[in-house]
Amino acid sequence: MTAGCFGAGDDDENGGANVEATDPDMLDEQLPTYQFLNNAQSYNPPRHDAINLMADQFGRIGLDMEVEVLEWGTLFNRVDVEYDYDFSLWHTFFTIDPVLELNSTMYSENTEPGQGNFAGYENPDADDLMDQYLEEPDADTRIDLVHDLQRTLMEDLPQMPVIDMPFLAVYNNEQVDNWEADLPHGFNSYWTMINLEMQGGEDTLKGYWPEALDTMNVLGHNDENKHTYNFVVIYDTLVRLDNEGEIDTDVSLATDYERVDATTMEYTIRDHTFHDGEPLTVEDIAFSYNYISENEVPVYSVQSNFIDEAEVVDDSTVRIHMPDDNPLGPFNLLVGTQIPILPEHRWADRDEPSQVNVEEPVGSGPLQFDYWDQGAELGLERFDDHFAPVDFEQRFWRIIPETSTVWENLRNGDLNYEPFGRIDRPLDENRDEDQISVQSVPATSFWHCTPNQRSDGLDDPEVRKAVFNAVPRSAIVDQILFGVPDPGFNVVTEAFGPLHTDDVTQYEEGVDIAIERLQDGGYGYDENGMLHFLVE
Repeated sequence: MTAGCFGAGDDDENGGANVEATDPDMLDEQLPTYQFLNNAQSYNPPRHDAINLMADQFGRIGLDMEVEVLEWGTLFNRVDVEYDYDFSLWHTFFTIDPVLELNSTMYSENTEPGQGNFAGYENPDADDLMDQYLEEPDADTRIDLVHDLQRTLMEDLPQMPVIDMPFLAVYNNEQVDNWEADLPHGFNSYWTMINLEMQGGEDTLKGYWPEALDTMNVLGHNDENKHTYNFVVIYDTLVRLDNEGEIDTDVSLATDYERVDATTMEYTIRDHTFHDGEPLTVEDIAFSYNYISENEVPVYSVQSNFIDEAEVVDDSTVRIHMPDDNPLGPFNLLVGTQIPILPEHRWADRDEPSQVNVEEPVGSGPLQFDYWDQGAELGLERFDDHFAPVDFEQRFWRIIPETSTVWENLRNGDLNYEPFGRIDRPLDENRDEDQISVQSVPATSFWHCTPNQRSDGLDDPEVRKAVFNAVPRSAIVDQILFGVPDPGFNVVTEAFGPLHTDDVTQYEEGVDIAIERLQDGGYGYDENGMLHFLVE
């Protein structure tokens, strides 16, 4: 569909902006037709509807829009890998640190297909702020740097924060309770799982996902939540966070740690075993860090930049060295909580680890692999020898695309939690049921609209700002998301505490504001209300 053809309201059947035409002699080429990629309504109804509404509004400021509906995997690949799109709208990845995500999606050197910067944004000043932040060991100095970064990005607007989506815990309170969120993964986190309390004699945590998982290879996934939420409990990392964002060595593989010098971290490791009964040793930890770094595993490419070498010190101690020219200040946060610990005896002979077909993953986390009926269901079971055991015997995820089926199962207890965290009409209709509880906390993720700056016109910050003016954020919250979240206004959400600042450029909502910005920015309109470049 072409949004420019239906976006102007009843007064203008041809669409376009409701504005006085510019002198034709001043008009150059019309801005190109833009594709806004949309997920199927069955996959995420609110986001599907929001994209259609946004495309309509973009038509009202004179952009010729086409909305293309794609299966989620295809859409993700078109945007994140191929960079073959003009506008996209989705969640940012849940992240433990804002610069960890931005360093991938906004860094100038990452603009080649598949490297992460699908926006095509290039700004040496932003790069420098990110570099300084990642090198800086002092927390207060990092706060100042990330505040400057937010101001830079919200002035350039390579990424538009549309909606601040909260973490939601939606569950059947007759079967499970005591939901505690952590910073990166919300209510799907390691911390959440080890603190859940089963109710009424129930021994199984029963969830769903709207689409099938793609892989059981912890080094071969694309960092989508459907994979991360499972691998985070199948595999241990060196350190874990509690629900206050602090490292808790009581529930971590490392019982102690220290920064030896600017480029060296040292960890003391507890006695532990892998799911196959083999002991987990410091050799496995050194192997995991070296193997992932040396093989340039894509999903851990950011972390690998800060790993030079891991070495065994003694039977319980391992040291990880950073490159001398690339020290990382928040190493525990950005690396120590992220790199999965692999059994060397299973991975050492595997070449091209990101391409390996893993049928039965073996880690050391609190949940171990049970079965995978690909396309239908994934089953995990409790690892009784874990130092932070869960309170349930089994966990399954059933693939259920239809939200009506999900809610029927939640009400009757065939499911007892909703890991997808979808805000939609069924949530609004069911959240007052006695057996249903809903908890909400600020999340690190937000819906962002990201223009592809490789497309003519979208490389101009004034066009991007006008587009953001036209995004009906309040209407999306009230009409589509039932008043649950808040409109977005910054690329670092309030969930990050002192790393977030309100002191950024603010953008009013309104088509008229957007049109005025475009006219002031050197653009004009033809008699059909379509936007043109001006003759130089």
